[in-house]
Formats: sequence, structure tokens, C-alpha cells
Amino acid sequence: MNSKRNKLVKTVISLLFFASISTTLLSAPNYGTIAQYVANLIQNNHYSRTDFEDEVSEKFLESYLKFLDSNKLYFNQKDIDSFNKKYKTTLDDYIFEGSIQPATDIYNLYVERVTKRVEKIKEILNTKEFKFDSDRTVEKRRKDSDWAADEQACDQLWENILEGQLLEEEIRKRRQTERAKELGKKLEDILGDDSKESPKEKILNRYTRFMETLDKNDKEEACNFFLSTLSQVYDPHSEYFSQSELENFQVNMQNKLVGIGALLQMDDGAAKIQGLVVGGPADRGGELQIGDRIVGVSQGKDNEMVDILYMKLNRVVDMIRGEKNTTVILKVVPTDAPDETKLISIVRDEVKLKDKAANAELIEVMGDDGVVTKIGWINLYAFYADMQRGTVSCSFDVKRLLERLKKEKIESLVIDLRGNGGGSLEEAIRLTGLFIDGGPVVQAKSAKGRITNKKSKVPNAIYDGPLVVLTDRSSASASEIFAAALQDYGRAIVVGDKSTFGKGTVQTVMPVRNYMPAIFPKDTKDRAGALKVTIQKFYRIAGGSTQLKGVVPDIILPSYRDALETGEESLPNALEHDSIAKMKYESLDLQETRQQLLKLSEQRVKSDKEFNYIIEDNKRYKEINDRNEVSLNIEKRLEENKKEKERRKTRNVNRKKLFEEIEKKEKGKFKVTRLTLDNVDKNEIEPTDNFKRPEDESMRRAKDKEKELEEETPDFPHFLSPTKREALEIAEDLIRVSKIKTADSGS
Repeated sequence: MNSKRNKLVKTVISLLFFASISTTLLSAPNYGTIAQYVANLIQNNHYSRTDFEDEVSEKFLESYLKFLDSNKLYFNQKDIDSFNKKYKTTLDDYIFEGSIQPATDIYNLYVERVTKRVEKIKEILNTKEFKFDSDRTVEKRRKDSDWAADEQACDQLWENILEGQLLEEEIRKRRQTERAKELGKKLEDILGDDSKESPKEKILNRYTRFMETLDKNDKEEACNFFLSTLSQVYDPHSEYFSQSELENFQVNMQNKLVGIGALLQMDDGAAKIQGLVVGGPADRGGELQIGDRIVGVSQGKDNEMVDILYMKLNRVVDMIRGEKNTTVILKVVPTDAPDETKLISIVRDEVKLKDKAANAELIEVMGDDGVVTKIGWINLYAFYADMQRGTVSCSFDVKRLLERLKKEKIESLVIDLRGNGGGSLEEAIRLTGLFIDGGPVVQAKSAKGRITNKKSKVPNAIYDGPLVVLTDRSSASASEIFAAALQDYGRAIVVGDKSTFGKGTVQTVMPVRNYMPAIFPKDTKDRAGALKVTIQKFYRIAGGSTQLKGVVPDIILPSYRDALETGEESLPNALEHDSIAKMKYESLDLQETRQQLLKLSEQRVKSDKEFNYIIEDNKRYKEINDRNEVSLNIEKRLEENKKEKERRKTRNVNRKKLFEEIEKKEKGKFKVTRLTLDNVDKNEIEPTDNFKRPEDESMRRAKDKEKELEEETPDFPHFLSPTKREALEIAEDLIRVSKIKTADSGS
């Protein structure tokens, strides 16, 4: 601890010295000072309470190098040896002395290595002819490979990589040309100018664009990367936010923003419009179109137009966003007039991100006996909340939807948490309270071992009927708290992938400026960003942590995610799983019900072709993935592709025939009424006979031209995926079993 105290003394001295400097002399943020405060905040507040000393410094350096060059393509072993010699055990010393020199030195060399590599790529592509006739192979992933020994070895590595990428593009172009011919079209009619790019041009442009996004003089970016890496050495969910990232984080939590309502993507240096929020300011104005490219931004007519070509996307977004009722002027290259530019003036306004808001479906299923079963289905994509003003609440939104479903006399309910990465803890507790009669929901343990719990204070459930919670591997954090609590209470049957994500930790966001003295310069405080740091671990009311292991469903369905490296266990520096004492709570005994439903589900899954395809594909994917190499021989690759195409074609022919039979057999079986926060209070809502969602429901998006060239896979009957279909079957089973149990207990 003495070394830590010495570092803190050094920090205080340097900060006092810094504070004594006249603020008028300082026009740029002092990133060294920001780094000092971040380092102190994380070592003193993180759950592990690990001092930032030599051991952490070593992991920090390794992580920063992997962050910049994850596939080990630009640095070589000599570079790594040099970095280790200088910084392996000294990064902590530099930061506590107010210096981020290692960050800028390493980042600048990285930019230099990338720049030189792009020059060599250009030379190779312009001078070398690749015949693709060798028996050599190239690695698909290099994250676990050794660094190239020196520059010469790096050159050879890159020749193999470029040959592999050229081969991929050559095969892709042949496949697209063949597919266009099958469709009776020319490739240029579908892809436009993109079809004119040769494989060599495409690859060179790809690396050139990447190089142009790097800025050797961008000290803020280097500091941001550096501090983000430091925080994630402690655990994967601790994170440093630059000021713009902090604002984006707050937007995501609130599920709304003030701006123009456009989805942007960098395209040849410009910000291309990929989507427009329906009813948003840009959409209402009618001038900005999908496909237009923004090349300049001005903050109103009295301000100069700023050229944004090759500017980083987050900076462009910052410039376009602003205060409500202010004007932003965009300099735009129209998609239908690429040789012209025009100015478009848009008044900023609040944009509700409707595509992320909770919504529901009233699903009416007609049985073979003609009896209709009503099932409610609620889609919840995030546990969103406006934590500052309290005007946005996912639990309030779900309650509105649920009350409407109850009016429609639903007999069972499914809460769909697939893809829900979490959000507000308080919202998870409030949502749980809609389905239990008060009581504890989750426990938490601090670094000092203090155990606390959170309870639902609502005495009576809003809905007490049969309940299914649908999860997948990406359901995390607040989703896991909700699913675990309802599983522990015996209140719901959890269905989904083999487990949820496994994020059982609590973070708090600490704005760095709040810990800086008032005397500090405004420029530094305003750009200080924030630290999201892990301060606690979650535990179920039954005692076990959701960390690493996640929530294991009562009924597990085959999933393509089973073959992927996903979840907490795949992340570096994840905290361990453990348990604490169980709480006192009353639980319904669902053991017999679970066994009955599991047996029925297993019988259906076993005979379901789509689930069997998933199991078959996962096995094949694992075999291919484990090889970690692909051939550089085009004839061999074309033969492999031919076999794969024939396999897919045969499968799709079989699918089409089967789906037609199912559609015919199930005609009139389903009626779906969509409920949103906009129509939930309407008396009459038009139902539909399939589950297809309108593509422009809340955002109009650019069409992917290349999708036209993909071989068509038949849509599932009623556009109902096998997982959703099975969840509905389980919900129906649960209704039947519950009725039998009620009748038995009544007699």
C-alpha cells in the first residue's frame, strides 16, 4: 500500500502545481490530468479494489496493444519488445505523474505503421498478379497468433492476407454475377457504380478509408482509447466515456434525443443517410433523403460551414445534434445528383426512438377444435429510463400495454427479452413488481462484503396468469435480474438459449469533472468525460450470482448462438461466479409443471426440421471454425462453394415445399393485433393474419443493394420463426396445465 500512497502524494502535488497555473494560458484540455483522476477513481471505487500498480500496468499495456491491433497485423515483435521495455511496469507511474505520453507514443507509431502498410498494399496491388493456384492457406483469425518477428515477416504475412482477401472478392464477384444472370439482370443494374470496382480497387479503398479515419494528432482519441483500455483491465463492463460518448450513453438510456432523426454511416469520407426516423425533424422537412451524403455542417445562417469530409462519425453526430428549436444547416450531395450540392436547413427537435420502445401483440391462435386461445406478447428491447427527469420509463410503458392485453382477456403472456442487453436496475425491479405480490427482487454485494437487496413495494401483481419469459444469449444484466427473479418465485417458465449473457455486475457512472476542484480550467473539466465503473455484484434471491453463468432456462431451445463465442465467459478479465445466502421469499412450486412442459417441448423440437437444421449447422460451423484456415486455391474454394450452394439450394427447395404445406394446413390459425404506445388506447385496431412487421414502422432505412443478389431463403410460415412458434406452443401448454392444476385443487 505504500507505493499506492506515494503515487497519490505525487498526484496531489502535481495537481496543486497544475491548479496554480493561470487558466488563461490553457486553451486545450489537459488529458494527463484527466487520466490521473480516472486512474484514482477506478482503483478506489472498483469492486475488486485492486491498486493500479506494476501487475495492472503489465495487463494494461498488453490490452492497449490488442485494442489497437487486435489481429496483430501492423505492429511486429520488435515494436512489442520496445513497448515492453519502456512501459511494461511504468504505465501507472506515467499516469500518476500526469502524463499520457505512452498512449500518444504507441498510438502515433500505430498510425505510422498503418500509413506505411497502406502504401505497401497499394504497391503490391498495383504490381503483383495473384494466380490463386497454390496449395497455401491463410489464417482466418490471428488474435491468438504470434506477432510477426520483424518488418520483413510482416510483409510476407500481408501478402498472404491480401491474396486471401482478393480471392474472397473474386469469388464474391463471380457469385454476384452468376446470381444477377439468374435474375435476368446485369450486375451494374443492381449494384450501380459499386459493380465497376475491381477486387483490387475495393480492397485498396477499404484500407485507404481506414487510414484516413486515423489522426496522429488526435490526442483526445488516443487518451480515450488508453483510458477505456485501463478501465477494462479491471473488468469488461467498466468503461471510460469521452464527453461525446457520455452524451450518447445518456441518449440510449432515455430512448430519445434532440437532433434531426437521421441514421448516419461514413461512406467515402462523407456522412451518408442510412435511415430517417418516421415523423422526425428531417423526415417532416422532406428535403433530406436516404442515400444523401452530408459533406458540411453549419450551426445556423450566421455561422460558417464546416467541412466534415473524413471527420470521425461521432464528431459529425455531435455537430448535428444540439438544443431543441435551434437550426442546423447541412451541405448535402443528393443521391440523385452526385455532381451537385445543396443546403438543407433543419430545426432540431426531440426525437423519440420508437423502434426501441416496448410494444406488444395480441395473438389469437385457433386450435384444431376451433377454440381460440388469446396470448399476449410483449417485446422489450431495453430497460430504458430517463434517470434525470423521470419522464421515460419502460415499466410504465409495459404496464400500459399489459393493461390493454388484459382487457382483451389474454390467457397467457410472453415477455420477449431476446437481444435485451439491460439498462436501468430500478426499471427491472418495477417490471418484476408487475408480476409478483411484493417482495425481494435482487441482492447485491459491495467490495466490502456488504449485502443489500432491492424489493418490489407494489403489494399486488398487475398480472398473475400463466407467464413465459423468452431469453437468448444476448439477454443481459437487468434482463437477467428480471428473468431470475420470476424463475426463483416460480412465477414464470423461462425459455431460450442455453443461458443468458452472464453479466452479474452493477456499474455506476462517475462524471470525472465532479471530482475536480473548482479552480481547474473549464476546457479540461468540460472534456473530462466519465467513468462507468463496476461497484457491486448481483445475486439472485435464491443466492447464486448471475455472473458468468447467467440464467439457465427451464426449457432450452437450439440456437445458432450456441456455436459462437458469446457471453460473459468469452470476455477478458470477467469477474468470477459465486454465491451468497438465500433470502426468505414465498415461491410457487413449478417443478412438476416444468417437467411436463419440457417433455412436450422436447418432442416438438426433436421433430422440427428448422431446429434440426440449427443443430446440424452448428456442428458444421464448429468443424470449419476450429480449422482456422482457408485455402488460397481458387479451384478448391469454388468447389467448396459449389457444394455449399447445392446444399443450401436443396434445403430451400425442401423448405419451400414444407412451408407451403404448413401454410395450407394452418390457414386462418393465427390473428395478430399489433399494439404500440401510439395506438394502445384506441378502441379498434386492425388485426393481420401474419407476423411480418412493416419495414418502415418507425424508421425508413436504406435498402441493401447486395441483398438483392442473395439467394432467397423462403420466409417462415406466417413469418413466424421457429423460436417464436415454440414459445407460443409452450404458452398454450402452460394454459392447459394451469387449468388442470386449478381443477384438481378445486376438487
